[in-house]
Amino acid sequence: MTGGRRLHILYPVLLASAFLLNFCWESWHGLLYRAHQDIPASLYVPMMTQMALLDALAVAGMQLCTALFARDLRWGFSTRNVALFCVAGALPAWAVEYVAVVRLHLWAYTLDMPTLFGVGLAPLLQMPLTGLLSLLLAHAAVGPERR
Repeated sequence: MTGGRRLHILYPVLLASAFLLNFCWESWHGLLYRAHQDIPASLYVPMMTQMALLDALAVAGMQLCTALFARDLRWGFSTRNVALFCVAGALPAWAVEYVAVVRLHLWAYTLDMPTLFGVGLAPLLQMPLTGLLSLLLAHAAVGPERR
């Protein structure tokens, strides 16, 4: 499979798998937020769908950010690239959660949410973990690169 063909498969699979994984993650960890437990399903499911779509786009952004530094759209899973990818997901997540929870008090966690310095671990781990799994699925879908 040619390099261009691989990219035509890689990105749609990346976006689809990131959407599905983040929909599951959002639905699960949404229960760790106080206000979410009282939202009816007719509002909760569309909200989770919207969040999962934004998360899928964020995963694509993380991939492109890493590609920029690696100077390769199909960057390999080196320690440096994986670390950069995870930081590109965790730092914005930390900033959003910190500002929303600690500074602005826009939402609050239940007692079941493990926290680190007042910020929930589930949202901090979400983008790196779902992003890496999405990348693995996308790379598996395109198969090994032949040179």
